[in-house]
Amino acid sequence: MIMQADTRQLLHLKALLHSFAESTGLKVNFHKSCLIPINVSQDRVPILTQTFGCAQGSLPFTYLGIPLGTTKPLVKDYAPLICRIERKLSGSSSFLNYAGRLQLVNSVISTLPTYYMCTLSLPQAVIEMIDKFQKKCLWRGSDPNAKGYNLAAWNMVTVPKLKGGLGVKDLYLQNEALLIKHLAKFYNKANIPWISLVWEAYYQQKVTHLTAARGSFWWKDILKLNAKFGDLAHCIFGKGNSVGLWHDVLFQQPLSATYPHLFQYAVNQNISLGQGLMQTYVLQLFRLPMSTQAYNEFLEFRINLGQLRGEYNEEQSDVWTCNWSGGLYVASKFYKRSF
Repeated sequence: MIMQADTRQLLHLKALLHSFAESTGLKVNFHKSCLIPINVSQDRVPILTQTFGCAQGSLPFTYLGIPLGTTKPLVKDYAPLICRIERKLSGSSSFLNYAGRLQLVNSVISTLPTYYMCTLSLPQAVIEMIDKFQKKCLWRGSDPNAKGYNLAAWNMVTVPKLKGGLGVKDLYLQNEALLIKHLAKFYNKANIPWISLVWEAYYQQKVTHLTAARGSFWWKDILKLNAKFGDLAHCIFGKGNSVGLWHDVLFQQPLSATYPHLFQYAVNQNISLGQGLMQTYVLQLFRLPMSTQAYNEFLEFRINLGQLRGEYNEEQSDVWTCNWSGGLYVASKFYKRSF
């Protein structure tokens, strides 16, 4: 993608690409590449394409099989995925019995969307369409017009075998399991460029799950899973900038539930733990005057805040760990945990 730039910068960029090709042996094929202009006047586009020797493209486009653009992909953008599944259905299932069809569904059809689901939140219509193909494959082979009834409800079919089901993947749940890994990396501030960019752009002085969703459609889809990630993980705080003082569980329950009257007088109810612990004069966290009930709760709150201050480490980043052995997020463990 090329944003507005002068000719000198473009020539310099082209020289860098040639230098990269010479040093690595990976030649850049400009004839197979396309230039997608953003915020560039139309009269400059031909100059840019001639400079690089490539064709002009437009949004949305497909990169490594994934539909990319500034807006959320539509159902029609998933047509290549649907066609691949349909070809698998018509080419194989007509020669198999029930056991073979079940194996085909588990091993092939339900795994084809995995690459998409690792990145995008699939529309409900796409998931229903894939489930429809899986049902046809399992119960009626490759003939969509074949007569007959489903031998079991689909919500029973998607239950794991150890729980009495047939073990077919619940695609909606599998999609969530694969996307939550981005939240696990984000909260632990993995050394990935997009994570640093999002933290610096939106959450320097804010707690992610206590702030209104901002950013691209992709990031907003990820943020919708915040509650589920919060149910399976807890924070071992250092700086305390990714955990809320009032709304996250720091003791047996959130402080907003432990001290409900005091919470009503909080100046900032979405303040991070780190900001609260850095406040030297604790009463500045509240509006004054406060009721007698609130003040009695404040006396206990101050003791708890002192305990938290003893664990505070300004030099160490927060660590979010899952509530299972090992502590690392694994999509398969989330999926099994849901049953």
